[in-house]
Amino acid sequence: MWKKRILCLALVLCAALVMTACQQKETFPTSPQQQETTQQESAPAQDAQNIFGDTPVPQQINFDDGSYDPTSEEGGGEETLPIDQPGANVDENGMTPAPTMQSEYAGATPVLIDPIDKPTPTPLPKLAFTYSTYEVPSLHLSFDAPAGWLADDSASDSYTLTNPDPSMDYAAKLNIRVVPLGKNYNKNELTKEVKNALDTIASDGFQKFERSNTAGRKFMNSDGIYANYSGTLTDGAKIAGRIIMACSDKMLYILNVSYPQGYRETYVDGVYDKFRHTVKVTN
Repeated sequence: MWKKRILCLALVLCAALVMTACQQKETFPTSPQQQETTQQESAPAQDAQNIFGDTPVPQQINFDDGSYDPTSEEGGGEETLPIDQPGANVDENGMTPAPTMQSEYAGATPVLIDPIDKPTPTPLPKLAFTYSTYEVPSLHLSFDAPAGWLADDSASDSYTLTNPDPSMDYAAKLNIRVVPLGKNYNKNELTKEVKNALDTIASDGFQKFERSNTAGRKFMNSDGIYANYSGTLTDGAKIAGRIIMACSDKMLYILNVSYPQGYRETYVDGVYDKFRHTVKVTN
């Protein structure tokens, strides 16, 4: 008898527990604050912190879009980087301060970029030019260029001067070519011609060749397009050069000055610019 009563009591307790569990399982809508917290917790982790701060990536200069000012090169000077300017980024004691770094990375071991005992390049001997006026009747041009250079007028549409100095591993050259056209080229057409000329130069005896972007500059009293190049010839000689083109009176004028690497300023100022500032059209 007592066993039956105990069994009935146990069944009643089990039923009560089941009903209580069903009531606690009821869910309620999530509040807006809870939804926002959930979204924040599930958001992806942000990128790792940049140890040098949020420095924006500098935009690469495009010489073809007109933003580059080639007049900075006028007078023989070329554009220079601020790091090369004397006195730049120095404190009152004349010392260059170390770059700042966020504190959590302070004490990190710096990486040595250049060996301390890196050999100093041997200075190149200085060059100086005296000038003569060259008359080229076949091209209807006259201009000033270094005196004593060897002239080659065997081609009817071009004229070449070569530096006879035997001490150089590459004989510098000045070549002027004149091509008659049926019209005057615009800047886009001149840019295409300059790039094609660079392709031709690169295919002539180079084992390595690099070129700059193009830029605009006055030449033959017209808007010209020019570019720089450098490379290593198959015989190991390292050279550089500049080519510029302009169109005037339906004539395409092409000037190419090449020289040993290391003498860029000497030849750009003393040969290329000298020609550009003295060339005249003759009858």
